[in-house]
Amino acid sequence: MPQYQIASMSWGSRIAVALGAALALGLAAAFVVVSLGIALLLLPVVAVVLVIGWWRWRKIESQLREEQARGQAASSFQVIETDYEVIGGDSPGRR
Repeated sequence: MPQYQIASMSWGSRIAVALGAALALGLAAAFVVVSLGIALLLLPVVAVVLVIGWWRWRKIESQLREEQARGQAASSFQVIETDYEVIGGDSPGRR
């Protein structure tokens, strides 16, 4: 295992490096705690949104079943037919 030695570090520099490492670890731990806290706060919100979505999906699904049972689903769609004319379709240079 390689060993690294920095000979020109004074005690003050070593203390500064140790404090910097402790600060970095503290910030990383704080980030994890805040992230978990936000996730715990958003969990009920996501659950409510999912319940509302599930309820609306079931409501739409039951309406579609009722329409299909009554035979109205097929007749509710209409085809609109119209006459149309292509203008300038024979002009050269256009595709």
